[in-house]
Amino acid sequence: MELTKEQIKKIDLFLEGIGIEYIDIRFEMVDHIASEIENNIQDTNAFFKGRGFQVPFIKYMLSRKKAFKNRYKKQTKRLHWYYTKTILKDILKKAMLPKNMLAIILLSFFCFFFGSKYVKGTSILIFSSLILNLLYTSFITYKFTKKHKTLKFVKTYSFISSLLIIVPLNLPNFLNIFYNGNYHEEAIYIYLVAFIFNYLLSQSFLEKKDFIENKYKYLIQ
Repeated sequence: MELTKEQIKKIDLFLEGIGIEYIDIRFEMVDHIASEIENNIQDTNAFFKGRGFQVPFIKYMLSRKKAFKNRYKKQTKRLHWYYTKTILKDILKKAMLPKNMLAIILLSFFCFFFGSKYVKGTSILIFSSLILNLLYTSFITYKFTKKHKTLKFVKTYSFISSLLIIVPLNLPNFLNIFYNGNYHEEAIYIYLVAFIFNYLLSQSFLEKKDFIENKYKYLIQ
């Protein structure tokens, strides 16, 4: 017997209550559990009736609580690496687009020809471009990422973006360069690579923003 929207909502609330945080993973688990109940329980109305812990549904869910949480942990890890690979592949595809490829080549030649002669100026220019791109992307995606922060897909994007911020700011340490004046060519290329990756990542994320909103608009209000 097919479950009602109210009964499906009870499954969702139970999973949320035991710490199944990411909505996209919880959505799949709800669908799987609902199918199990529909296939194995003849009287689904009676299954959801009762009070407190005497409700058959509650007993059923509590008996499988550990299994649900273990499945969630495995699914979270699996999706993290799956989404990471998907995002990196998309970044590579975007890098191969003619307009992006041309921009990358021109920037690389610029750093190669002017980096050694004008180390300070080139460092400031590339680093400023990196920071401006990060600020712009953060500004236009802030409301979206805040609203959809419980989606594992969005969380993975945020993780990669944070990694691409932390690494170039600390390897080498930007304070040592711009505050103490220890400019060197290696830093230029580190900032250049970080800028290119962040730019392509922001392109990828902005393209998928509408798709994510449409897919999960009924789950996230």
